Amino acid sequence: MSSEGVKKYVFDEIHGYIVLDPLMRDLVDTPPVQRLRRIKQLSQAWYVFPGAVHTRFSHSLGVMKLTEKIVDKLINDGILSKDDRDLLRCAALLHDVGHTPYSHALEYVFYSNYGINHEELSYMIINEEPHIKEVLSRYGLSPDEVAKVVTGTHEEPAYNNLLNGDLDVDRLDYLPRDALHTGVRYGLIDLERIIQTITLDDEGYVAVHPKAVHAVESFYVSRLHMYRSVYYHKAITGYQLLLAAIYEMILFEREVKTFLEPFTSLEGIRKSVREGSISVWDDFLVGGILNTVLARKLGSELLRELIKSYVNRRGYKAFYNHISFKQEQGITQSEIDKLSRISKALLARGVNAYTFRTYTESVPIVSSEKEVRVLSNAKSIKISELEDSIIKSLPRYMEIVRIYALPALEEMLRGLI
Repeated sequence: MSSEGVKKYVFDEIHGYIVLDPLMRDLVDTPPVQRLRRIKQLSQAWYVFPGAVHTRFSHSLGVMKLTEKIVDKLINDGILSKDDRDLLRCAALLHDVGHTPYSHALEYVFYSNYGINHEELSYMIINEEPHIKEVLSRYGLSPDEVAKVVTGTHEEPAYNNLLNGDLDVDRLDYLPRDALHTGVRYGLIDLERIIQTITLDDEGYVAVHPKAVHAVESFYVSRLHMYRSVYYHKAITGYQLLLAAIYEMILFEREVKTFLEPFTSLEGIRKSVREGSISVWDDFLVGGILNTVLARKLGSELLRELIKSYVNRRGYKAFYNHISFKQEQGITQSEIDKLSRISKALLARGVNAYTFRTYTESVPIVSSEKEVRVLSNAKSIKISELEDSIIKSLPRYMEIVRIYALPALEEMLRGLI
């Protein structure tokens, strides 16, 4: 009996059994997708929430499952065509294929040095990695079209909004998944109610029936609380910054840099993609190199000190932590000036730049362009425009300003802040 038409069943802790038909099975079996098994979904969150060791792989399967359910509903409603199904399912499964090891922690390094994020790396992998290209082409799908859906640049707005909107399949999976594994219940949402009522308006924006407004409001509030308690938790962010600092140091230390080749430049990463060897660039590789540096006493003393601080959970502490909620994007100028003043003072006293970090972030809570629509009198309006919706009262952005440093700098910092 041929295995070509055999389906596989994967049990997921959020969605139950996920069925993989031959297309999804073959795509899941490619090395770049299997690589996601070895990349933690929440980077260093397990330093605060020990159970948060779930992976980008399980999340990607979950997003694909949700996409199937929503797309099938939209097909039954006559909004999408059956021809859209495989394209959107593949984009959903591959939406995180470009994540760096430890997810967002190391993405910062490549964005700051080369101006590329994980969405753009996903575009590169989908278009240029031989295993993925072969599977997509064999099933009559265009790698470039799949990649455009992933990056939100497809000419069809509906495709982009399903995967890149405020209420997209990505967030609908990671909020309950991350809540489960961290034990933080703020991320629980009425997923079934949203799926039952989700639709697209005439312009291709994601919309819901008025009966689902409360479920969507709860989604926005849950996301806000998860931002505060998990995604931008001060200790988690500190260890992400520390890991990024270590990776940057390795890039400049010849004795150690060779262990990271070719993943030390954009050109090297692209070469590994084209050669089909990107799959070895995972948490295991980076974590193994950190242990090797310590075991063999390689690199500079400062590098080893930072790695010891990281692996023994004695890393950066947040000595200044300012959070405020705003209607406009951007960091308050007085806060920027404060960080600049303290950074200059530390450097003037001979403090090494790798032993402290300043951090600013303006986190969008409700996106003006991608905001969920609600069907009302044969048209759709933004949920914040509903007269009785609480979304109009929510802040648009969460401003975060922090100063991190190794514990040894505490006394000096206390005198500067």
